[in-house]
Amino acid sequence: MYRIGELSKLLGVSEHTLRYYEKEGLVVPLRKGKNRIYSDEDKEWLEFILHMKNTGMALVDIKEYTLMRKDENGDKHAQELMEILVKHRDEVAAQLKIYQENLELMDNKISKYQKLLNEHQNKDLFDTFVDQKKKGN
Repeated sequence: MYRIGELSKLLGVSEHTLRYYEKEGLVVPLRKGKNRIYSDEDKEWLEFILHMKNTGMALVDIKEYTLMRKDENGDKHAQELMEILVKHRDEVAAQLKIYQENLELMDNKISKYQKLLNEHQNKDLFDTFVDQKKKGN
């Protein structure tokens, strides 16, 4: 069992974020007076929610998935749950392709500048050699 402050530190999110997720119905902690008490299951759901959020999934889609999954008859939603995940996976794959293309472009630019710097460095060494020869060293 976790209090909101403990769980926010464990998960690396603000207490405000946890309250917001509660307000949105993503997690429903027990209440003892004014205190929120989160179970291990709540913690696991929040870890999943944060993981999906980190992949760029919209909170509305996370909420839809979470509510269907937590439904008493969650298994009857298997097709819909899979479709949500497949759709998001396709979006992540498309984004990954863009990142890979951008990374390749940056690597090419870095390589060009490295080559330019190496050529400049070699030229400086050669010029130094020539200058020393002219001076009779």
